[in-house]
Amino acid sequence: MRIHRIQGAPERLQGALTRGDVASFHDILAPTVPLSRHIFKAPTRFYKTGLVFMAYLNGLQDHFTLVGGQESARSTLHLAELFRLADAAGLLTDPELAAARMRTVMAVRGVDA
Repeated sequence: MRIHRIQGAPERLQGALTRGDVASFHDILAPTVPLSRHIFKAPTRFYKTGLVFMAYLNGLQDHFTLVGGQESARSTLHLAELFRLADAAGLLTDPELAAARMRTVMAVRGVDA
């Protein structure tokens, strides 16, 4: 898996805001738009699956489990696309951890990485 990370994005975003540089602000945030649209894709009520998956991939929690088994509310393809879009947006804080966790989720769902 090839993982991307936008280096210094928070600092660049703050700098753009400080300078009033609207074009740079939009350029920095543009890669996050497809990810957000994907997470909130219909049926929108399952958006929490995407948020928890992102938290799990980024090491903010040690499991990918939701109340009532809601982690299964989104398909394997949906989660794979979420991973790809998060990577493209540079939002995987520890790419090696995220890739390892993605492989685990895929293996549980019957997909060999």
